[in-house]
Amino acid sequence: MGVSSTTHLVLLPAYNAGPRLREVVAEALRHWQPVLVVDDGSDDGSEQVLRELAQHEPALTVLTLPRNRGKGAAVLAGALTAQRRGFTHALVMDADGQHPAGSIAEFMAASLRHPTALVLGRPVFPANIPAERLHGRKLSVGLVHLELLGRAVADPLFGFRVYPLAPLLAVLGPRRGGRRYDFDTEAAVRLGWAGVPPHNLTAPVRYFSRAEGGVSHFHYLRDNVTLVWMHTRLLSELLFWRWPALLRHRRLWRGTGVALALLLFALPPGHATGGDPLVNPELRIAAASPAWADLVSAFADHADITADFTERRHFPFKQEPVELQGEVRVSSKRGLSLHYTAPTETTIILDEQGLLLRAASGEQARPADPRAAAANEALRHLLRFDLAALARDFELFGQRDAGPAWTLVLVPRTETLRRSVGRITAAGEAATIRRIEIRRSARQAIVITIDMPRPPAAFTADELKRFFR
Repeated sequence: MGVSSTTHLVLLPAYNAGPRLREVVAEALRHWQPVLVVDDGSDDGSEQVLRELAQHEPALTVLTLPRNRGKGAAVLAGALTAQRRGFTHALVMDADGQHPAGSIAEFMAASLRHPTALVLGRPVFPANIPAERLHGRKLSVGLVHLELLGRAVADPLFGFRVYPLAPLLAVLGPRRGGRRYDFDTEAAVRLGWAGVPPHNLTAPVRYFSRAEGGVSHFHYLRDNVTLVWMHTRLLSELLFWRWPALLRHRRLWRGTGVALALLLFALPPGHATGGDPLVNPELRIAAASPAWADLVSAFADHADITADFTERRHFPFKQEPVELQGEVRVSSKRGLSLHYTAPTETTIILDEQGLLLRAASGEQARPADPRAAAANEALRHLLRFDLAALARDFELFGQRDAGPAWTLVLVPRTETLRRSVGRITAAGEAATIRRIEIRRSARQAIVITIDMPRPPAAFTADELKRFFR
């Protein structure tokens, strides 16, 4: 039995899918449930096969369209049905067996970690794929890279992907285009224009010849004309009015790998708001305060930590915060690692040597900046709960409840630090930090929410190589 979800389902558009249909649907159900199959007006007996399978599989739903309207139309009909049933995301895969059911759980997990993103497959083709199919796609891929002003989408033609349903229906639902083989490409471009961040994962592709049951409904003349017209429309829209918004979105996508401290320093100076009830002389704590000694000791003895986190960046010039997601790793010996996974993948390493940015393009040590160094050190010491180190630059105020909950406020000791870093507030339970807020003004802040740590385990050699130095 596959993983069951109330928010994410598998959606298979199917039209005369051939003898592999039953096997593909059964394989999808083994990896994930529920599964929704949209029969796009098949006349080869596919509907009967699906109905028989659904009688024995309660997690399978079949939606039958009265006539063939194209892959895009089938996906959108299924997306609307899924949304009405309360689902927020759908993994779309072909019904002919070429897409890897074994990768469903990995793609769904990525979408659950990054719910605002479009999770796209980057295909790994088999040796037996015909050369004309492999090379014929290069023109379309190049055009999409032009339409998105970069390579944020690795492969716009590969249809194995997880869509957030609301933006998909918003950008393609009202339109007439994107209903046949142009759907995958147009969806990737228009979601990018709408600001949906792309997240690329590799996935293997299987190729079946006709003798092996492979099916293709690509109509050479009709569908190529459709694709040419689609790219003409997209390039025209990009040229005349889409490019300013796309440039703004791309700056945000690229910015996900920038350390939060560096982002703060890129903003105009602000002033942290006053009035925090915790900042009063009665709640001031010393670095060696006996009332906090147990927490200091518990953090010092804590094993290596790995946890998921969500980071929201609030700007004075934006109504909605920018959201990033990733994994945080804390090592008492190696320092701190922030592995951003959405919208793009970047790792920030904070240790005694300073800050290191590690991305697909290579490593980059940040130039020395006393303001950035202070913020970076504060974050590193905070996640270790090293009050003695924090007290050098900050006044400490805190409160502990009768239970395990606590709150700690760091107020910079100097005006320079106050203007560049602002006030830092951390909250947690026992030896676990769950929330960090770095606030420079009422509308300018970074808020990090940390999930419960995963079961304690020493970092593997691969993790130490990838996420530390």
